[in-house]
Amino acid sequence: MDIGSHDQLAKASEVILTNRVGVHSHIRGLGLSNEMEPRQVAQGLVGQVKARKAAGYIVKMVKEGRVTGRAVLIAGQPGTGKTALAMAIAKEMSDGAPATLMSASEIFSPEVSTAEALTQALRRSVGIRIKEETEIIEGEVVEVTIERPATTSGAKAGRLTLKTTEMETIYDLGGKMIESVIKENITAGDIITIDKATGRIAKLGRSFTRARDYDAQGAQARFIQTPDGELQKRKEVTHMVTLHDIDVINSRQQGFLALFSGDTGEIKQEVRDQINQKVSEWKEEGKADIVPGILFIDEVHMLNIECFAFLNRALEADNAPIVIMATNRGITKIRGTNELSPHGIPMDLLDRTLIIMTEPYTSAEISSILKIRCEEEDASLTESALSQLSDLAKETSLRYVMQLIMVSKVLCKRRKATEITTEDVLKSYQLFSDEKRSEDWLNQHADQYLFHHSAPEINSAAGNSAAAVSHVEEAMVM
Repeated sequence: MDIGSHDQLAKASEVILTNRVGVHSHIRGLGLSNEMEPRQVAQGLVGQVKARKAAGYIVKMVKEGRVTGRAVLIAGQPGTGKTALAMAIAKEMSDGAPATLMSASEIFSPEVSTAEALTQALRRSVGIRIKEETEIIEGEVVEVTIERPATTSGAKAGRLTLKTTEMETIYDLGGKMIESVIKENITAGDIITIDKATGRIAKLGRSFTRARDYDAQGAQARFIQTPDGELQKRKEVTHMVTLHDIDVINSRQQGFLALFSGDTGEIKQEVRDQINQKVSEWKEEGKADIVPGILFIDEVHMLNIECFAFLNRALEADNAPIVIMATNRGITKIRGTNELSPHGIPMDLLDRTLIIMTEPYTSAEISSILKIRCEEEDASLTESALSQLSDLAKETSLRYVMQLIMVSKVLCKRRKATEITTEDVLKSYQLFSDEKRSEDWLNQHADQYLFHHSAPEINSAAGNSAAAVSHVEEAMVM
């Protein structure tokens, strides 16, 4: 084999790691101080000070377990950060209560009814913190001896010597334990724990007495103190599961494996009633705590009147989560009726809802958001290019301009430059149309499209957008 073909094989065998950047991957949290005061730019969020502060109090109430069964509505114009605010709430809840994010259109499925889909979503947002005591053996490995048979038919035998600061004991190992020791690569000096119920071995780290082996172990080695007291101890273990997980396990023959199949289907109400009763007994006995979480429903105006009626009743349950909804609709029809209502939500549900309003971003806030997105997408750009993107966001939309960043980065790489310039922004702007230019194009070529419905208000808006777009293009060329 020649050298050229060998190099090609080497390149083909390389594993390329890619970091995928999502629309809200830059969101880290709500960006609040310890006094619940929002910072102007923090944890990926910019502006929306009142909305973030209100969301912070919702998160605090949920974490402290003070409220359950409340409804919160995040309402505002398109592109004002409603979903970003919900993502930030979910990030804040990641350490405690469960958070479920979904779109309203996911409720409608041919496999299950809307009531069943909503019930599963609600119970997926309620956590059960189960406490149990288990016996473990914890100590430092002094010696591991594994005797392999001379023939293949014989069984392996082994001994494990463990010690603490006060005692030392020798344990005989069975076949499964020997396999676990070999698999975990247990050697003298390791600090390990053995679950007596399952026989599972977990390596915690290396003993400080073996710190001289640092050069041989590498920087990834974790050195800890040798455990004190007795080898056998009782330890309280906490498991967090959701009510939906328990429903699935108890309603399917395959039990726990049903969680991985994805085919949950309809779950009988009798099963849920029995589970609710059992969970109540665990709570009274102190074996479990109920942790109501958050259910976020985006585009909530897509729900019909039956779904709203079901939600209204479900919020009155004892173990109901906090339901956070988001919509960009004004006064519109409630789906399934001819009645008009604010945000397309019935008045009886709106009456029991805390409403958080989001406001349009200012020019300075748009520039800050674009800077954060450029850092997230690893794109460096000049000040003039950033100014052009900010102007474009005001004339078109923030969502459209955020998608131009990656296109401009590709154009910048193609000309082997390191910074995105106004030329790259202009090319990407010309390659991809925004909503207003697309609408203007449809009105200009209406006779060439099928089923085109022309409306006077749409045509007037398109004329205004054409003038605005031409103004932007002139400014960019200058």
